[in-house]
Amino acid sequence: MKVSFFLLKFPLSSETFVLNQIVAFIEMGYEVEIVALQKGDLTNTHAAYTQYQLADKVRWLQDEPSTALEKLRYRAFSTLRGLHRPAVWRALNARRYGQEARNLILSSICSRTPAPIVADVYIAHFGPAGVTAAKLRELGVIEGKIATVFHGIDISSRGVLNHYTGEYQQLFRRGDMMLPISQLWADRLQAMGCPTDKITVSRMGVNMDRFSLRPLKAPDGCLQILSVARLTEKKGLHVAIEACRQLKERGVNFRYRILGIGPWERRLRTLIEQYQLEDHVEMPGFKPSHEVKMLLDEADVFLLPSVTGADGDMEGIPVALMEAMAVGIPVLSTVHSGIPELIDSGHSGWLVEEYDATALADKLQSLGRMDAHSLQPVLARAREKVETDFNQQVINRQLASLLQTLC
Repeated sequence: MKVSFFLLKFPLSSETFVLNQIVAFIEMGYEVEIVALQKGDLTNTHAAYTQYQLADKVRWLQDEPSTALEKLRYRAFSTLRGLHRPAVWRALNARRYGQEARNLILSSICSRTPAPIVADVYIAHFGPAGVTAAKLRELGVIEGKIATVFHGIDISSRGVLNHYTGEYQQLFRRGDMMLPISQLWADRLQAMGCPTDKITVSRMGVNMDRFSLRPLKAPDGCLQILSVARLTEKKGLHVAIEACRQLKERGVNFRYRILGIGPWERRLRTLIEQYQLEDHVEMPGFKPSHEVKMLLDEADVFLLPSVTGADGDMEGIPVALMEAMAVGIPVLSTVHSGIPELIDSGHSGWLVEEYDATALADKLQSLGRMDAHSLQPVLARAREKVETDFNQQVINRQLASLLQTLC
């Protein structure tokens, strides 16, 4: 079975869950190709990108300039060169293909792709990618079944839903399988009108072989707090920094590292300066996976206080939490999206309500006082939960078997 991953951009350092799944299918022995609309961040890449020679497996459908005017010229020129091909004319049908016809994306791609890109199954990550994949299949650019993975922003953000709700209705008809990563999103898809026989929950997971349980570690003097996340509103890092302000006021000895890059970086750095937390909070930026693992070993608490963004944007179930639980680090998060499907508060980790910085500070302070004897059963249950329900090897074998039924 040839499996192609259909992505809007590749690679992206924050989408380790996509990278992990690509690697898993390669390791299972499947022929793997990556079809992406645009090049992503080729500077901040993880080791697997090089190790598995993924650059040789990618077909980028567009190689556009950066400015809006230059993009339009590029697409117009590409479209004009292919007007002798019927698919290019069909791709200009705005009534059928909407905005992607009007802005010449589809016609440009059709012109640049003279022969179909064939796979047995395409795994499209995020709803909008599934929408585009279904259109391109109809236009003859790709050939194969389409399974669309829904993660979070693609089914919660008002901006995305305002644009794509109608498109999703078409995808539910044109697509072959919908793979929400949580039961919450499965229920949402069903409420939006997707036939239940096309919906199967397929969780993201972690490779348990790569995350061995570290020696039991309790806080000792200075509480070491770690977050690994894309720097966006929904990660709730601004709430975490407010909690740190409260910890400092209480005289708690702590150090907080935030690893990641993203559009909220300047805002978060400003908040750290405003609260005079430079001696307690650091933001070293992007770190590749192997360096993240080393920092995980030093952490006393993994913190991810996810929140619902102003536009409704929500998480799925963050893989970073699974990785911390697999390693044996206490995790503190929020009652948000599918996170309670992973963490049973007080049993395998701790959850507080969204946007409650005081509750975060209280729980961090109490975790700083916990001894190894109190932590051990919680950490054991956390790893067991990941091993049982979020084990990437098991999940991807099940997914591969499921995809075989489409072929």
